[in-house]
Amino acid sequence: MSYTRRNLARFLVLVTCCSALVACGESTSAGPPKLRNLVFCENPEVAAPSCSLEGYSAADESALRTKLESCAVAGCHGTGGTAVTTWTLDLSGSSVQSALTPLATVIGVNGDYLVDEFDPDCSYMLTKLTDKWAGGSRMPLAPPQWSDDEIDCFRSYLNDMSN
Repeated sequence: MSYTRRNLARFLVLVTCCSALVACGESTSAGPPKLRNLVFCENPEVAAPSCSLEGYSAADESALRTKLESCAVAGCHGTGGTAVTTWTLDLSGSSVQSALTPLATVIGVNGDYLVDEFDPDCSYMLTKLTDKWAGGSRMPLAPPQWSDDEIDCFRSYLNDMSN
């Protein structure tokens, strides 16, 4: 009789272990795939960021500050803004980098960080400026849109910031 009980116990342990292993496998209910902007993010064919415009470097960020100030207004992404966002862009500090750094902990609606400090090309803010944005509306809503050169300079700034 004890032989049968021992086999039953072994069988139950085997079933329990197999159930645990199956439960640890990949889930098939992961939900819809995450939207990505393949203009820059995870795109091996895109050139390295470069900037030929003045005012988009850490030494002289005047042009970039001016562009971002149009985003950081009441009704958009400024303090007290009414945009349907969970973040604001505070440019009251001494540098644009000090305004962008806190956004590295905020996740946009597509699941990417607003400013991705590990892969700047996947930053949601950068995605939203392009004409191939993933989810929502292209920014800024009111024209003029950022030019390709301005977007590349912002991309270059984000990459410099992460290094």
